[in-house]
Amino acid sequence: MKVLTDFAGQNWLITPTALAVGEHPPASIHDQKFLLVLSGVVFANVQGNSGSQWLHETLSFLPDMAGPQNSGPLNWAIQRFGIPKPSGNFKIAFSLEEWAPFASLSSIFNQNQSINSGFAVDVWRPTHFATGIDAFTHQPVGNIFTGIDVDVAVRDTDAFLFRVGYNISLLGKIAFLVIPKVLFQSNFDQTPSGDPPSTVQQVGTAKVEGPPRSVIVIDPPVPFPNKWLRVSRPNGPDIASFIGFLTEAGQPGTYSFSADMFMPSGAGVASISFESPAQAFLHLDFMPNNVVRLDDTTTEFGSFPRNQVFHVEVTLNIAQQSTARIVLSGGGASGTQNYTLLPPFQGPSHGFSAIRIWQGFPHTGGFDSTNIVVTRA
Repeated sequence: MKVLTDFAGQNWLITPTALAVGEHPPASIHDQKFLLVLSGVVFANVQGNSGSQWLHETLSFLPDMAGPQNSGPLNWAIQRFGIPKPSGNFKIAFSLEEWAPFASLSSIFNQNQSINSGFAVDVWRPTHFATGIDAFTHQPVGNIFTGIDVDVAVRDTDAFLFRVGYNISLLGKIAFLVIPKVLFQSNFDQTPSGDPPSTVQQVGTAKVEGPPRSVIVIDPPVPFPNKWLRVSRPNGPDIASFIGFLTEAGQPGTYSFSADMFMPSGAGVASISFESPAQAFLHLDFMPNNVVRLDDTTTEFGSFPRNQVFHVEVTLNIAQQSTARIVLSGGGASGTQNYTLLPPFQGPSHGFSAIRIWQGFPHTGGFDSTNIVVTRA
């Protein structure tokens, strides 16, 4: 994946949406829906490397939505329509109801003799949606727009795809989000491939449990900007685990967990647990039939792909009645499940302190994960 940040030009239009006949008006300006159209050209600079094979690349970019110095369409709409802002620190986002992105070739070049050269924009899609906490109501906000991913391809060693054009139509609401505190964030890039992950991560600490070389850092299993963690339990009774420890634990509040996952064909059950110092209080199993099971119960939901990157998000509300919201997205994954934690894991006293990514007996076949983050609003 190649993240693009340099734009040849950006344009936008934002306007309140009209009401249908009989539709109730929004209760407040914060409930107002807006139509937002983004168009422009972004520098891609992708060069082919073969006259006989296509070079495939995913380009990811986010046009200016609410940038510094009050730039972007969201800041303009806030000022134009007098939308009140919350006090304190916050960030501005756009929560989607509908979306229709489009991308195309904008500038290409073949330097010398063309030897079976080619250029393609194969497909496009929204980048994984984010979640957040509303700064006014302190309720979860979903479907936060974070840009689009565009799959392109180039063929021939002197063929260049210089620029990509885009037109993105979005329908949604302007959201003011609490800036969360990062309690754990993985970083495997400084660890040599084949070695166990470092005990010191970007934020927080980590440890590995299991047989030697059952948990290691690897180069990306697909084109991707950073290294991955591989969990692979060999034959035997032991489990293989990567455990990430939060910098702060035991407080009530709203926690968000996110990670990218890669489940190759033939991989056995992969698990993610949320733990207190005493025991796990929630765990997810990614099953052989490509659904997710909760807490070894009959509750199953969603679907995830094999041999593609997909995204997992869990929002934990640690309170007197603790709940979880689990979302699968990206790469063909889909599914949302609201879940009430089972007794006795209610109330804030269980002390959420760690996440565990693991594979247990008798499952074999490695799986991969990266971009593991836990925050608290």
